[in-house]
Amino acid sequence: MPLPGAKRWLLLGIALAVLASYFSPQFNRYYLGVAVDVGIAIILATSLNLINGHTGQFSLGHAGFMAVGGYFSAWISLKIGPVDHASWYFPLSLLAGGLLASLVGLMVGVPSLRLKGDYLAIVTLGFGEIIRVIVQNTEAVGAASGLKDIPKYTSLGWAFGLAVVTVYVISS
Repeated sequence: MPLPGAKRWLLLGIALAVLASYFSPQFNRYYLGVAVDVGIAIILATSLNLINGHTGQFSLGHAGFMAVGGYFSAWISLKIGPVDHASWYFPLSLLAGGLLASLVGLMVGVPSLRLKGDYLAIVTLGFGEIIRVIVQNTEAVGAASGLKDIPKYTSLGWAFGLAVVTVYVISS
């Protein structure tokens, strides 16, 4: 029995992510870093398409939510997670960053539920600026210099595997 279209693409994407993860140590480090950044950009663009494309709302705060989750995940990887057990701490820090970004999104989203159009854009743009100012003035996250020496646990398989799952969840 043939698989439905979405499930077939999901399985193909997961297979390609596993294959990419297997061959990633053999790639040039620069091109590997660019490919991981592309996978992260796919996840962000898919979430932006959900808000701007499917719902018709104009949100400018995606970078702020991404910064909250990314900084918290990096902070956990840097401060709490030991390098010896990196395989366990990366998914944990990724989940914690996503949960904190979701919580902050809920805190911003509930008061702005009735806003539409330009007003929603202004609120979300303001949120992004508030996050930028907080990050630049907080020593715990490196202030204006940012966090340094963050361990690189992300692989090509992780980035594209999560991108495939994100596209599948949003498309269904």
